[in-house]
Amino acid sequence: MPSRVNTAFWLYIACAAVSLVMMIVAIATAGAAVSQVQQSGKLSAGDTSAAVGVLVTTSVVVGVLYIVAYVLFAVFMRRGANWARIVLLIVTALSLTGALGLFGVGALRLVLGVVATILVFIPPASEYFRSGRAARP
Repeated sequence: MPSRVNTAFWLYIACAAVSLVMMIVAIATAGAAVSQVQQSGKLSAGDTSAAVGVLVTTSVVVGVLYIVAYVLFAVFMRRGANWARIVLLIVTALSLTGALGLFGVGALRLVLGVVATILVFIPPASEYFRSGRAARP
């Protein structure tokens, strides 16, 4: 395995850790965001509670999906699975949606993912994935 693939693996694991931080920050700041809306008079107290619940649930679900995706597919990518490399490219592209949010933490995840994705698509790594595919029946 080329060292670049191993480096990319750890960068994807770092993306998973950043996703965990993003999930925690989103949950911690959910109440403040909803209270601003409540102060504007657009939501009742019951609607505010429901909004906090939806916001927290969405943050947890999306955060867990990102964490699982990065870790699971990074493991397969490290083993030489070309499809996992492509899925990680897609997951990194999807992280563009959160790049500007959560105090710059989303941008950090995007940068780590982009660097890792570049590492797995440049020649030494590409040869590794081609050889892994050729060795399979």
